[in-house]
Amino acid sequence: MSSEISVIEKVVETTQLKICDLLRQLTGQKAEFDRQLSDKVDDLLSGSGVGYSQFNEMLLLLGYDRVSPSFFRFLIDGDTEYVGGEAFASLEDMGKGIDRFRKLAILNYGNVKFGFKYLSSFTTNLHDEIERIGPVDEEIFKQRHDPLWPVDVIAAEKTYYLGYLIERQLKLQLEENPNNPEVLKQLREREEIVSRAKRNQDAYLTSDHMDVYVATSMRERHEYQIINEVVRDVFSSDALAELKVRWFDPTQAYCADRIDKGLSEALMLKRAFCTLYLAQESDTFGKDSELASTLAQGKPVVAYIPRFDSNEIDSHVESLLKMVALSHPDATEAELILGQLKVFNPKLAWKDSQVQSWLADINAIDITKAKRRLGVEIIKHYDKRADTLKHSHPLGIQVHLQTGVANGVLVARTPLECATLIRQILTRTLEFEVEEKIVEGVQYLMLIEAATGSVFRVMTGDRFLTNAFWNFYLD
Repeated sequence: MSSEISVIEKVVETTQLKICDLLRQLTGQKAEFDRQLSDKVDDLLSGSGVGYSQFNEMLLLLGYDRVSPSFFRFLIDGDTEYVGGEAFASLEDMGKGIDRFRKLAILNYGNVKFGFKYLSSFTTNLHDEIERIGPVDEEIFKQRHDPLWPVDVIAAEKTYYLGYLIERQLKLQLEENPNNPEVLKQLREREEIVSRAKRNQDAYLTSDHMDVYVATSMRERHEYQIINEVVRDVFSSDALAELKVRWFDPTQAYCADRIDKGLSEALMLKRAFCTLYLAQESDTFGKDSELASTLAQGKPVVAYIPRFDSNEIDSHVESLLKMVALSHPDATEAELILGQLKVFNPKLAWKDSQVQSWLADINAIDITKAKRRLGVEIIKHYDKRADTLKHSHPLGIQVHLQTGVANGVLVARTPLECATLIRQILTRTLEFEVEEKIVEGVQYLMLIEAATGSVFRVMTGDRFLTNAFWNFYLD
């Protein structure tokens, strides 16, 4: 008999703990009062369920605020129009509703406690609040008119003419030989490409829509071509092809003055709904500041960091070396490989005996082995960058300057992933999961983007920091 009583007591205790934990998740704080509610709740759940008035009574008994009818309906099924008689049939259903609310609260306000107080209030129009961030009909994008002044697409292999390095190089060659026919031909071709890119710059500035800003850094000839091909792959993919999305492509525009270039790009950053950040061999101040500026405006950033498997890397290495060779026609294949090893892992020259032997006697390089090593370093480089940006780099989390909400970067590893995320951002259909993380005994809340596992919002569990942050931020 005593063992049966023990089992019953454990069930009651478990139910009580579940109720207290669910309401803590809902309100963002622990209960003020200790009330034994498990018996009452179990009786209700075995019958007609926990209804609106009973839910409010439960909240008050534990020291929480009451909720509005529309908020209760939102917990039930995501709608906001309350209908009498609705009730939670189980604690699992209650948990699903609370999870739905927490996603909304963290997404909008970065804080569950504030989200509960605001959204559950009788004075808040919950329908309008949800409608404001609800899905956007794709027909809005499909029905857009074509631009009055469309972008004149410049072929990928010609985009390097928009760089400052090629301009300087051609001028130096012309000084050495003013009548060099090949240089004169390239200068004429460059003038024609730059003229088209200037018109494209005007097209971007006058476009009535600007959905995506593409953040890049380009100096070398092959960088222009690689970036152009990535941008093409993203925006021509099936995920975006049917939508009349407009984006700023830096490989198609030219602005001679650095001040005007900075101002025009700042304007497009301000107008765009999101930024596509293209991670390359190295970081640059300009590109990283564009990422930070986007997050500081509370807008999403999709960071594209390439992923290569063992079946793809050989062809990628061959393609990369061919493109690099166009800028360095006098370099041997061994020199090109060593140059790219320096780009992707400069520490090898000091720490790796094999690479050191290649540097000591470049003619002794086994080309096949060196290409394979370059492929390994490329994979390691990008995998490390993806992991760093997703999990440890401070740049991966930035505060929206107007609201104080902490925003994270969405890390994508393929052009199709980028396109899918951009589509979901523009149509407001991203899917999330709430993850609780314990750091040194303190609970943090993460809003995780479901497809990529990226942290999209974060709520600190440090109570002292939270109190100081919001006191000064809302001052």
